[in-house]
Amino acid sequence: LRCSARGPPEPVRLLWLRDGTPQNGLGDPLGRSPSTLRVAGLNRSSSFSCEAHNDRGVTTSRTATVT
Repeated sequence: LRCSARGPPEPVRLLWLRDGTPQNGLGDPLGRSPSTLRVAGLNRSSSFSCEAHNDRGVTTSRTATVT
């Protein structure tokens, strides 16, 4: 899955969510935009989204369901 975001203001950091649970921290390399989340061994349906954070606030992507 891929997510990207841009400011202003920069920097924009990404937080990946799986079923509402964070999959990374904002300081992790996965938090840099653009970001690709690799999902292996998925054995049930799960929902994924990403949040873009910067000094002005947070915005959330649409949710993607992988079955």
